[in-house]
Amino acid sequence: MPEFKHTASLTPEWQQDFVNDLGCTLIDNKLMNFPKDKATGSGYFIEISQDISVLIVDVTLNEPMRFTRMPSEEDFWIVYYDLSDNFSKHFVDDIKHQIGYKSKLGFAIIDSHIKSTYVSVVGERSFSLRLYIRKSFIKNYFHDVILEQDFKNVFNDKKRKMFYYGHIDSRSKVELYNLKQQKMNDSNYEFSLKSVAYKLFGFFLERLNSNMPKAGSFLEKDLNAIMKTQEYLLSNLLMPFPGVKLLSGLAHMSISKYRSLYTNIFGMSPATFFKNEKLILAKELLESGDFILISDIAYELGYSKTSYFSLIYKKHYGNLPNEVFKAKSF
Repeated sequence: MPEFKHTASLTPEWQQDFVNDLGCTLIDNKLMNFPKDKATGSGYFIEISQDISVLIVDVTLNEPMRFTRMPSEEDFWIVYYDLSDNFSKHFVDDIKHQIGYKSKLGFAIIDSHIKSTYVSVVGERSFSLRLYIRKSFIKNYFHDVILEQDFKNVFNDKKRKMFYYGHIDSRSKVELYNLKQQKMNDSNYEFSLKSVAYKLFGFFLERLNSNMPKAGSFLEKDLNAIMKTQEYLLSNLLMPFPGVKLLSGLAHMSISKYRSLYTNIFGMSPATFFKNEKLILAKELLESGDFILISDIAYELGYSKTSYFSLIYKKHYGNLPNEVFKAKSF
């Protein structure tokens, strides 16, 4: 797979790599159109202030490609949001993470000194936004005690830089979804992008002030263990919820540690996640036309009573299963 290496910075000069080496066209040093033989779509970069910039990328690859951002000499955080239509792969220090709208991890904080690679699915829309925030600017928002206790490894240049993966908070997801519906060549797009960037930055600061320090300090091996239990849940949606005791055992953690880490990463309990995913599957089965009766689907999903299945389905979606059910035709 071809690899395109590029730089990143708080100022727009980095875009010249895409013009010189990839064949992109640049308009007003902001709108960057990709060559159609490689990708359909554009990127948009603006400086919000001398300490914050925002980049949004909305493309569909026409051929396989790895985009590798090389380590920067500037000292900033890349706060990353991914709302791609399918799974994308993000490699940080050669460790792979699945991201995108269908992934449960669409949010990241990456140090500018760490190399990262982005691989999207050919033919699938890739949509992501990056806030570039100078570290010294972030320091102004926290008391020295908080920095010393919770962020010393992040701001201490002598120590290995940290990175964090987690879920996109609901407020940010709404703003990103609305921005995703707009076109970059619209006359008011820059205004909309700035507005969203300010809101995301505010939500990000709130998150840092609340649970982010604890969430960001877990080890990579713990994240991998949690993700394995996530895969287990997704592979067993036709069964009853296995229980936190079994899941914590699979992760080789105590129940309390597992429950806390899982909630920090995904923003919900394992039981809530399992129920939500089971109901998403239920909706797909109801609309598939592969079943004769609704009760067949209820039993397929492990519900012993159709009435109970209908009750929780309505509570989740606001309508009854029979309102969306497509019966199998013969």
